Amino acid sequence: MYSLEFLDYLVIGAIMLSLIGVGLYFTKKGGEDMDSFFVSGRSLPWYIGGTSMIATSFAADTPLWVSALVRSHGVHYIWQFWAPLIGGTLAAVYFGRKWRRMAFVTDIEFLEARYEGAPAKTLRGWSGAWGAIIICPLISAWVIKAMETIGREAVGLPPESQLAVTIAVVTMAILMCGLSGLFGVVYTDFIQFILATLGTILLAVLSVKAVGGLDSMVEQLKAMETWGGNELSIAPQIGEGAGQMSTWNAIGYFGFLWIGVGLCGGYQAQRLLASKNSAHATYAQLLHTVVYFSLMAWPWILVALCSLILLPELNVADQSAAYPRMIVMILPIGLRGLLVAALLAAFISTISTLFNWGSSYLVNDIYRRFLNPNATEKNYVTIARFATVFMAVAGAYISYKAENIQQLLTLAYVLGSAGVVPGVLRWLWWRSTGKAELAALAMGWVMTILLVFVKAFDNSLTDSLFGTGLLDPATGEALYHFSNDPNLVGARMFLMVATVGLTAVIASLMTKPEDMDQLKRFAMRARPFAFGWRPVISQMEVVYVEQEPIGRTLVSWAIALVGVIALLVGVGKLLLGSPLLGLGLLVLGAVCIMLTVIRARNDCADDVDEGDFLEEST
Repeated sequence: MYSLEFLDYLVIGAIMLSLIGVGLYFTKKGGEDMDSFFVSGRSLPWYIGGTSMIATSFAADTPLWVSALVRSHGVHYIWQFWAPLIGGTLAAVYFGRKWRRMAFVTDIEFLEARYEGAPAKTLRGWSGAWGAIIICPLISAWVIKAMETIGREAVGLPPESQLAVTIAVVTMAILMCGLSGLFGVVYTDFIQFILATLGTILLAVLSVKAVGGLDSMVEQLKAMETWGGNELSIAPQIGEGAGQMSTWNAIGYFGFLWIGVGLCGGYQAQRLLASKNSAHATYAQLLHTVVYFSLMAWPWILVALCSLILLPELNVADQSAAYPRMIVMILPIGLRGLLVAALLAAFISTISTLFNWGSSYLVNDIYRRFLNPNATEKNYVTIARFATVFMAVAGAYISYKAENIQQLLTLAYVLGSAGVVPGVLRWLWWRSTGKAELAALAMGWVMTILLVFVKAFDNSLTDSLFGTGLLDPATGEALYHFSNDPNLVGARMFLMVATVGLTAVIASLMTKPEDMDQLKRFAMRARPFAFGWRPVISQMEVVYVEQEPIGRTLVSWAIALVGVIALLVGVGKLLLGSPLLGLGLLVLGAVCIMLTVIRARNDCADDVDEGDFLEEST
């Protein structure tokens, strides 16, 4: 009944061509040297860096995923999307500016600044290879797969045409980031952010209008007795009932999931490293955290809620199709094309970031570090462009072999938990060693093999200890085991964090400390909290100035966290029937965010640039 018309395709074509134009415009500037190609010459203002992080986080599949969760269980069920805001606020008040001060090209360079000798080289080489050859193509494949749903449900493409269209859009991403590097990526991200924001808000407004307004929507949803979210609760519901977040998953999401976001690794660090200075990095991270977590999801949630009323016939297997179906059902001709173009631009934004990020590992942390350290800058840029194509081909291949994509994503997810404790210890504890991190890395792989492949923990002992959910009514046996029970994701994370963390601590105590001069240089460059570095600080010939005392940082973190959560819940209460409470929370959130900005400005007022840090460290 609904499909795109010629005007829609015209809008899509015009927007896609404009994105290519931005990439071509920055070709010369982005190809000057490695810093230009991978960190934009460290020239990004906060609003460009922040919107780029938002646009990259908003992949084409994100509104589809969030909508499916809301339709399945309710608004309360998407805290697995919101939980990382705990780390986002920590990054905004502390880690964001730390990365910019250290002025690396990639976050993996940190390993050789923190540790010394062969262990540091091994860690950097392995991390670069793993990130570039496995993680980046893997995430790319997942995002590419989302294009199939958009192509099928929103554009109406037959299966035989979806592959060709996906290849065409991926080729656009290759051209854009291959020619102009991060410059082209971040400035097209800015355009995509505007398009996506306008488009998703417009779809939400028209969807609410189609069901009779907000009051009518709330009334109809509360009458749906068979839908688990009919109370329209925003707070997470923790328990063992249907549609609730299991206790173990709550431990995983609120205890561990956010830590990687707080430490600012990967493409998040790339945007911070590309900022003008530490103040711009701070404000960029704060912009991302506030907008992405407090505001960005609500238009998607409204569309999902309206789709429950307008598309009740969708079965469980088709839940992710609700969002693109609402696009072609609700929006008029022309505006449909605008939002489809916004989703395509979101796809290009995310995929081009992954291509550029992965190629930065290949070039900076493998090729330049180990294979050809004395090449010219032009040579590095040329290799970077070839590496970008490799990222695209690898991601497309994994997507094509998509039958095993979920198993590979589970592998990456479980391994990601292994980095939590070592990542924290690098910053907080002077005694952490490179050899200990290698031991922790090995333990992480052992645990992953035992959990995912051998399934060594699938036995009666763990079944009785953790519980495995539903039982087969015919046999009375567990339908799930420890390795695959969706309610035990947090338990698997806990087991990984505990074993790898203990390995890291014990191995650090059993191995020789890092060279004291190495530790002094790192401390002067990174300026970590003093409490975990007293033995190093006591041997310095200069006065150690703690840039951010731990007490002040914890207070700033608490203020920012309250602010973001207050804005998130306040917007929800305004939309879902509690306007006075919503307004009060919005005022509280605004005050807290203003305080966070003021405190950040004071923290950065006496900041020094990277040259001063490097000079002090020598």
